[in-house]
Amino acid sequence: MKRNFFLGVLVVLMAIVVVPSPTTEAADTASTGASLSVSGRGSVQGAADQAMISLGVTTHSVVAREAQETNASASQRICDALADLGIAARDIQTQNYNFSPEYSYEDAQRGTITGYTVNNTILVRIQDITKIGQIIDTALTNGANNVNSLDFSIRDPRSLRREALTAAVKDAREKADIIARAMGKSIVGVVNVSENTAIMPPYPMERLMASAVASDATPIEGGTLTLTADVRVEFRLAD
Repeated sequence: MKRNFFLGVLVVLMAIVVVPSPTTEAADTASTGASLSVSGRGSVQGAADQAMISLGVTTHSVVAREAQETNASASQRICDALADLGIAARDIQTQNYNFSPEYSYEDAQRGTITGYTVNNTILVRIQDITKIGQIIDTALTNGANNVNSLDFSIRDPRSLRREALTAAVKDAREKADIIARAMGKSIVGVVNVSENTAIMPPYPMERLMASAVASDATPIEGGTLTLTADVRVEFRLAD
C-alpha cells in the first residue's frame, strides 16, 4: 500500500516538472519577437544668461620673489577691480597657480636657472552677461594678460531639456512608424531607451578670443545656446 502511494506522488511531481507554464511560454515568445532600433534627435534654443571666464596673469623675473610679488599684486588688482564692478567674492576663484624656474638650453650654460615664471588663473562667474566686455577690459587693464576661455550657459536648462527630449522621442517614433509600415508590421511596445543631452556653444571660441584682443570695447554677446537631445529607442514589433 505504501509502495503504491509513493509511486503516485512521484508521477504527480514528474507531471508538474514536465508540463510547461503558459505564462512562461508567452514571456519567452515576447522576448524573442522582432524589434526595431532607431535614433531620434530634438533641438531647442535658449538665450544664455550666465557665463564663466578664465583670466590668466603671467609674470617673469630673474628673481623668484619679484616674479611672485608682481603676480600677486596684479592678481589682487584684478580682484579688487572686479569687486568694484559688482562681482561677488564667491564668484571669483583661483583655478590654477604655477611657479616654475626657467632654464638655459645653451650648451655652455645648459641646466642653469635664468629666471622664474608665475602663472595664476582666475575663474570668474558672471551673473550679468551684459558686463562681459567691461570685465575683460577691466581685467586686462589691471594686469591680466591672458583670456583663456569664455563659456556661456543657461542658469536653469531643465525646461529646455524636457522640450528637447520630447522632440527626440517623437522623432524616433515617427521614424519607427515609417519603417514598421514598410515592413508590414506594427509597433506594440518599447524594449529599451537610452539618451544623451548636450548644450552647444553659441559660436566658436576663436571668435570670442579675436573679439577680446581686436577691439578696445570688447563687444561680446551671449547669443543663443542650442540644447540637443539624442535618444536611441528599441521598439517591439508584431505582424
